[in-house]
Amino acid sequence: MSNRKQKNVAIYKLSPAAEQDLIDIYSRGLNKWGEKQADEYQLRLVSAFYSIVNNPDLGRTVAIRPQLQRYDVDPYVIFYRKFSYGIRIARILYKNRAVEKYL
Repeated sequence: MSNRKQKNVAIYKLSPAAEQDLIDIYSRGLNKWGEKQADEYQLRLVSAFYSIVNNPDLGRTVAIRPQLQRYDVDPYVIFYRKFSYGIRIARILYKNRAVEKYL
């Protein structure tokens, strides 16, 4: 038996709205640019989720919602909140969208 301490692994969770954002992003990409581009966007976003969960202070504070942070993955912005288990992704919005309306 090993005496090593078990390391807690941080995770990310998606809010229902963020899940729908991810589906919508994929669908739009698929319809507009095809499967390859849609897959690339998904891969970039999921990769960013892991980057954030491993370093939750990567993002910047959101002025209108101080409990949230934002992390840009051009052309999208990931809005998330830190928790003891890791992060919860609140929304994934197109960078030019009126953020106040969707947060």
